[in-house]
Amino acid sequence: MSEVAPPTRSRPLRQRNIFGGKGRFGPNMTPMVDVVLVILIFFMAATTIVGQEWFLKADLPEQREEEAASSGYELPTPMLDVELFLRDGEVLARGMGGDPVPIGQAIERIEAMDAALSDGLILRIGAGDSVPYGAIVAIHDAGNAKNMRIAIR
Repeated sequence: MSEVAPPTRSRPLRQRNIFGGKGRFGPNMTPMVDVVLVILIFFMAATTIVGQEWFLKADLPEQREEEAASSGYELPTPMLDVELFLRDGEVLARGMGGDPVPIGQAIERIEAMDAALSDGLILRIGAGDSVPYGAIVAIHDAGNAKNMRIAIR
């Protein structure tokens, strides 16, 4: 049997360094680009994007102190609870009397309220997912024009 000779290398082993091989100058930029992209994604995900709903003036009813609430002589702040929903493609408002009324009629009723009654009244607006954003803003603006405190649920 004949012995097999080990393969010979045509070129000797090169020493590797951070400057790479032929034609490249400087360090390898791939790891640094990866880190920069990860940081960019982190900042994009952590940044708050201001939408239209940030500009609506809305607040929740204030919490009263224990002494005032336990006296028994103070009445709770009056609240008008309006629920908006869609039926046959039309936005209706429930909570403005007996039967649901169209959004335009609900806005007219709010605008027709006496200023002495509506000042400080809490208008709580609830809406389904399918209700257009413009309808919520319209009823919000009508209540805000009458100095109502607005709460959106």
